[in-house]
Amino acid sequence: MLYLDASGLVKRYIKEDGSDLVVEAMDGARVLSTCRICFVEAVRAIAVGGNGRDVKKMESEWALLDVIEVDQALTERAAKLAVSRRLRSLDALHLAAALSLPDDGDLTLATWDVRLHRAAQDEGLATLPVKL
Repeated sequence: MLYLDASGLVKRYIKEDGSDLVVEAMDGARVLSTCRICFVEAVRAIAVGGNGRDVKKMESEWALLDVIEVDQALTERAAKLAVSRRLRSLDALHLAAALSLPDDGDLTLATWDVRLHRAAQDEGLATLPVKL
């Protein structure tokens, strides 16, 4: 099971360091998950760093993702994580969303954000990449 924040998902559509790793991990995962907020983050980042075709490809593949909706429980957990782990708001939402998934020992959070990466590991999640 692979959870992707925007920094991870964007690498599927824009060639940059880590892109090959993300594509391989996505192709090998039985479940791909993200939070609803990732759509806005990813479209913006892809539009800035790529082109209209890249955005359309991401939008067409969005249905492949198991999307975790933002609700009261998620935002309350994210608020606690934002304070305890010193995360930015959207990163805290991503971590809360990842932590809401069932983890049978095969859950990995893909992020290239240093603070989110560290917080995910501190919460016991495997990360992609393993080290930043």
